[in-house]
Formats: sequence, structure tokens, C-alpha cells
Amino acid sequence: MSVDRFREIRLGDVAEVRHTISAADVESFVRITGDDNPVHVDDAFAQSAGLGGRVVHGMLTASFISTVIGTRLPGPGALWYEQHVRFLRPVRAGETIRVRATVKQKSEAQRILVLETVVFDGQDRRVLEGEAKVKVLRPREEQEAVSIQEERKGAVVVSGGGRGIGAAIAGELAGAGYPVVVNYVQGEATARKVVQEIVAAGGQALPFQADVRDRKMVEGMVARAVAEYGGLAGVVNNACPRIVHREFGELTWPDFEPHVEVQLRGAFNMVQAALGAMLERQAGVVVNIASIFADGAPPTRVMPYTMAKAALVAFTRSLAVEYGPKGIRVNCVSPGMTETELLADVPERTRTVTRVQTPLRRLATPADIAGVVAFLFSDKAAHVTGQNLRVCGGLVMA
Repeated sequence: MSVDRFREIRLGDVAEVRHTISAADVESFVRITGDDNPVHVDDAFAQSAGLGGRVVHGMLTASFISTVIGTRLPGPGALWYEQHVRFLRPVRAGETIRVRATVKQKSEAQRILVLETVVFDGQDRRVLEGEAKVKVLRPREEQEAVSIQEERKGAVVVSGGGRGIGAAIAGELAGAGYPVVVNYVQGEATARKVVQEIVAAGGQALPFQADVRDRKMVEGMVARAVAEYGGLAGVVNNACPRIVHREFGELTWPDFEPHVEVQLRGAFNMVQAALGAMLERQAGVVVNIASIFADGAPPTRVMPYTMAKAALVAFTRSLAVEYGPKGIRVNCVSPGMTETELLADVPERTRTVTRVQTPLRRLATPADIAGVVAFLFSDKAAHVTGQNLRVCGGLVMA
């Protein structure tokens, strides 16, 4: 069985190789690269240029860094993918060089080493220095043994996960193999019931009481998720306060504040608290639960809710642009009218009209929303970011 050398490597580890560069080495390099610059191949020209004789190609000298990386540090399985180098003085054929690599940084999550690379000449003078980045591939046996879930390693924090759409999302993600943190503010009993059902079905979950408006509480929740499950796969921003049904003339600013604070500030706190863990892995998923009310002509009497959802969509797109290059995908899921307790204040006539106007002739269920969220966390959505997926039976088409 192959040994995973990466686990044994420590900061400060050093490896060296020595090589005497011959005229044959230079000739081979010229044949491969076509670089027959007289500085390297013509003694008379190099002498007249004040070089004291022809010098070895700098990249030939640098190529022995690959020897150290491939055979010593980290050794077999190394993928050398980046090198910054400064050429300090020439090397001539016949000289013995000493190539040294020292571990400066190590990322366990990404299996990446940052190496300080230095080449010395026979008089122990630096002729080249720089920095290399190396990814260490897993041994074949370990690659075959590691399941998709182990590679995915990390929990998902679902805000407002104790009931309705949030509870369905928590259950769906747990069924897909993700450990889930079920967030709640009130309703501890229902949140614990969600967790019990997940565990009974063979999943992993824990309840966590935290007000998403409180940055410290959110940071504590994310820290618990990372400590408990070894990492963070992402977050779902689902928390939403009660919807107030009033005409604009009847509204006061305090009617808007709960939606601004919970939906926007809450999402802000959740993403910022999760960012460090996701950036460490260079991977992560953020799903914001918005609404089709943010599309087109919005309904009346729900302005605070609609305004916050529209802002959440813009927040999603901005995050997707900024953090896509860092491996983090950010998307919205926008439900239409969904059979949850939030519909308690919606007249039955309104529900019936909505069903009739919906091409699929029914309202959404929490399971419909949860299925789309799980898709966005899956490998099948690996190239999807900045999108607003509407789950409304075709009521809105864009």
C-alpha cells in the first residue's frame, strides 16, 4: 500500500539535491528547446560579451527544482503547478549546483505545499531563488477508498431550519450526505424534532439556537459546525420574519426593519462568518432563499418582504461575481406561493386563483424547494453560480 507522505511533512522540512551540470546537459537542453543563443553555446561570443565564457541556461538550472519536488519533497505524487523565480548570477558548465526546497506553508484541506526554492553554486552563492506551489495527489489506494462524501467533508448551516421550507431543506441535504446544523431562534421543540428525524433516517444533524441578526451568535454557530463536522460545505439563508400585509400608506419604517435585519443582515452575517472556512477549502456553496415576488410587478400589501427579497437577489449576484474565482458558488432559489404556515394570513381565494394561474396547477411544497437547494449543493451544479432558480410551477418564466 502506498504511504501518504503529505501527512508526514512539517513546516520547515528541507530537502536538497546536487548535480554537476555538464556540456552534454546544455546540448540536450538546446535540442529540446531550440534555444541556441550564443551566450549559452559559443565560448568566443560569451567571452567577448564579458561573461567569462558561455553560461548555462537559467531554466535548465531551475529545472532541477523539479528533481527535488518529484523525488524528495514532497516526492512521488507531487504536482508542481506554480513557480516564481529570480535569477541572481550565472552558472557555467562543469559547476556543481545545490538545489534546496524548504516547506513554508502547508494546507491540509487543499493538500498544497508552498516551498522556498534556492539554488547555490559551488561557492555556496545563491544563483537562483523563488517560491514553488505544489499539490500532493492522494495515493491511488486512498483515492479509491475516499468516498464522495469524505471529499465533500463539511456541514451545511440552514438558518430558519426548524420548520417549513428550512426543515425540508435540512432533511434533504442530510439525505444527500451532508451533516446539517438546524438553526432556530424560537421553537426549540420543532427544531429538535427535525434533528431527531434526520438522525433516525441515518443522517447527521444538530440544533443550534442563534439569532442571525447577532454576528457573535452566528460566528459561534459556524464555529460549532466546523468543530463538530470537520469543515463547512456552505450555508442556506432561509430565515424570514412574519410577513406584514398592509398598504404602503399604513406602513411605518419599523415594519421594514425585521425583514432588513433578518433577511439581509442575517445573510450578511452568515456568509461573512462562513467565508474563512470556505476559502480555506477553496470551495463552498451559498444558497439564498428569495421569492418570485422580486420578479416583475410585485403583489401589493407585502412591500417590506418583497423589498428584502429583491435586495437578497442582488446580494447573491454580487457575491457570485466576487467569490466565483475562489471556488465559492452563490445562487438564489425563489419559491412561488408555498404550502407553509406563512400562508396562514393569505385568503383561500388568493390561493385558489394562484393555483389556477400556475401552469402546473398547484402550489409549491417545501419538498419542491428543498430538492432544488440540494441540486445546487451537488456536483451536478458545479458550473452554476449567480443564478436565481424559480420554483413556482411556471407562474414566472424568465
